[in-house]
Amino acid sequence: MKNLVLTLTAYSAIATLQLALVSPAHASPDSKSEDKQVISTEFRYDHPFVAAESLLPKTTDVLSNNSVVKQSTDDTGTQQNTLSKTDKHQQHLGVNKSSSDIVVSSVNEFWIYESWVTLEQDIDYDGYHSAFSIEFDADTIFTRAPVYAVLYLGKDGIYEAIHVSSEFYIYSEDSTDTFTIESSLISGFPPSEYDILLELYDADTEVLVAFTDAYDDSALAYLALESENNEYIVEDSVVIVEEHGGAWSVLSLFFLGGIVLKRRLNKPSRH
Repeated sequence: MKNLVLTLTAYSAIATLQLALVSPAHASPDSKSEDKQVISTEFRYDHPFVAAESLLPKTTDVLSNNSVVKQSTDDTGTQQNTLSKTDKHQQHLGVNKSSSDIVVSSVNEFWIYESWVTLEQDIDYDGYHSAFSIEFDADTIFTRAPVYAVLYLGKDGIYEAIHVSSEFYIYSEDSTDTFTIESSLISGFPPSEYDILLELYDADTEVLVAFTDAYDDSALAYLALESENNEYIVEDSVVIVEEHGGAWSVLSLFFLGGIVLKRRLNKPSRH
């Protein structure tokens, strides 16, 4: 009888341990800060943009139709090869800037007339997008001027540069020479409302000549964004541990042990 009680006690302990091991396992986010990674592409005149290896300086001369070259192509491979040759001005990338740090050097020579933002790609339908595009129309008092743009994302007036564009021409107040940057946020951007800062630089002098931000244009404010690594839903998983003793499970042994105990307790004692 004593041995039977000890056996049942042991199996009870094993069953309790088995139930304790059945618990949901939740994925916890990595506590380490993620590196910011962004992939951007450029478009002009509805085609992937191809930068020239060198641009002519700005001018106030009248341009003939043949002089106004629309730098565009639908050959993405050509675009990538050309951009690698003209990968300039990268000193801006990763730079943090406050709104109070922005000082424009030109006096009414350049300006950003208008900008449009489109939010794209919300895989998990939570209202936060992992891709966006900004199209802007920059104008100048010059007939033609070479410029480049720096795109920033930020919050609370603090911005970080995520893309430096190729050099491109703007033509006086031409409304058809808009430039578009499409950006995919790969990692490093938790779900939040971000603001955009766009700077325009004179490619001849490297001087900041115009900018637009969330204070200047409400279309650049409070954009619901997140990086792609935050787009996916992590489902809860359950870990179940099963133990088998030969051909008998724990519950089966409990059942047989109970029958034996009952028979022994009901067995009439001999006098």
